[in-house]
Amino acid sequence: MKIILATTILLLSCGLLFGQGFSIGANVGGGYHTLNLDEPDMDNMTGIGFGGGVVFELDLLPMLGAEVDVQYAIYNYKWSGEIDDAEGEISIKTNNLVVPVLFKYKMAMPTVSPYFAIGPSLIKNLSGSITMSSDEVDTTWDIESDELETDFGLQVGVGANISMMPGMGISPYARFQYNLTGDMDDTNTEKESMYDILFGVNFMYKIK
Repeated sequence: MKIILATTILLLSCGLLFGQGFSIGANVGGGYHTLNLDEPDMDNMTGIGFGGGVVFELDLLPMLGAEVDVQYAIYNYKWSGEIDDAEGEISIKTNNLVVPVLFKYKMAMPTVSPYFAIGPSLIKNLSGSITMSSDEVDTTWDIESDELETDFGLQVGVGANISMMPGMGISPYARFQYNLTGDMDDTNTEKESMYDILFGVNFMYKIK
């Protein structure tokens, strides 16, 4: 976490002092989330989530830039199957702070500029809950604070900066995020994994 925060501050400082441009904006989006608990007889847990936040973008060189997002994101996971010899369902919902620091290779075009992005991401659980449903009985409990994790992931994706009017634009994107530290401390398995297909739009205003 300290590394990502230090990198973010360094990028913002260098961009303001030496960069060719600085933009700020807002972000809205969603994601398709997958959780594999590495349990026998249990398929992947999947679900749809959403979120949003603020975006900072730096133009370091004509074809090289950086983007830092500070997002609130809801991740949902659901699995249906046999629980104690009866059909049931398990749902997990987490509220997260997600901070990707992305380096962008851009095609310098006047109106629509496609780009490729890659970089690390911080995924911090803020709160969460688990719901177990079986025989028409729902049981929900909150995830304990000592079970909430701070994970690190890698994001890679594509997008395009689209100029709408002088100083303003939008940037739709699609990204893949893999949680590099997705294994949970309170379980006996060591092959748990989490990954996400993310999509959204940045609404940007160029300051410099």
